[in-house]
Amino acid sequence: MSVPNPRFVIEYLTNNSSTFGPSTLDGVIVTAAKVGWSWYSRYPASAFFTLRQDDAQNLRLLPLRHHIRITYINDATGYSVEVFNGRLNDPDSSVDDVIWSVFNYQAELSLSRTAYRSLYPNKLVGTEIVTPEWALAKGAAYSLFGHVTTGTIEDPLGSDGTTKIKTDTRFGVVDVPRLMFFFDLCEIGRANTTNNVTFGITRTRPGGSHQFNFLKNAGSAITGQRLTFPGNIRDYRFLPGYGNLRNDLATIGTTTAGGAAEIVKTDEANAAIYGRRQDVFTIKTMSGLAGAATEFDAQNAITSRAVREATNLQRDLSIDVRPDAFEPFNGWDLEDTIRVQIARGRDYIDADYRIVGVRGQLDEQGYRQNLIVTLPTAA
Repeated sequence: MSVPNPRFVIEYLTNNSSTFGPSTLDGVIVTAAKVGWSWYSRYPASAFFTLRQDDAQNLRLLPLRHHIRITYINDATGYSVEVFNGRLNDPDSSVDDVIWSVFNYQAELSLSRTAYRSLYPNKLVGTEIVTPEWALAKGAAYSLFGHVTTGTIEDPLGSDGTTKIKTDTRFGVVDVPRLMFFFDLCEIGRANTTNNVTFGITRTRPGGSHQFNFLKNAGSAITGQRLTFPGNIRDYRFLPGYGNLRNDLATIGTTTAGGAAEIVKTDEANAAIYGRRQDVFTIKTMSGLAGAATEFDAQNAITSRAVREATNLQRDLSIDVRPDAFEPFNGWDLEDTIRVQIARGRDYIDADYRIVGVRGQLDEQGYRQNLIVTLPTAA
């Protein structure tokens, strides 16, 4: 196999009957024909491995009752790191092979339901909503999260970078999976700000166990490493996004008198280059915006910000990296920002991108690794 000749150790662990978390090591899989894993910011992640149909370990593995730990090891450099942890799921059997799927613990938040008509009026998003909701998820009978400790839960800040945002007097939730609820709260914290609000259950085990975190502004700038083509980028997919460009947005706002009024905002400089490109949008939330005198002022500011975002070109970039030059989680992690420099034909990119996803796969063709990066939210 070509440099860096990595390999993966796939361990399966027994299920703790009281915490529903991983317990003792039950075995190590060294016969997998293929291994694939992924890890994403704020989103559930999954992994898979393929065994021959006649592999004896197919009969030992127990769906939902075995836990899987995948470790990347590069013997050439001596570097190793846990790239995935989760619970074993369904096998997909064919004549020749059995493909085992695994989901990370964050995915199981989709199996935890909020209560009927839980009201959270005038509450801080993190400490006064996420904290009790996580406590309910963790403390429920037969909870899947008994093995996950409570890490850091922070309150998202408003557009001024200081004010802790709160919900309004009518905010609540009705029978929603907590994965969706936490994601929505995360989006409320991001709305109309540059803050990188995130949540998740850690891939690694700080202090000996996985942790649940809800962070007001995650990530840091990576120094000493860049993603470059030519260089450590093997291939990439980049769509500039001109077709999605909008520079004139309209919405309906509420006046101080309680009436309805149209709000229109235009980026005149952009329209002078590309022509007036109109669209409509709905204000989803006012959370995060600080300093507006009235609700109508806030809606105007939100619309202006939406125009700034709509005039930006493509935000996402898919990058295939050379694994020997950019090993998984070696000096970087999800949410970190890194400089991306690409010069190829008509493509010229030189900007700081945020790493929001990583995927890896090892098979007969060797090891391949892909990054999903996005431009940070514009101010």
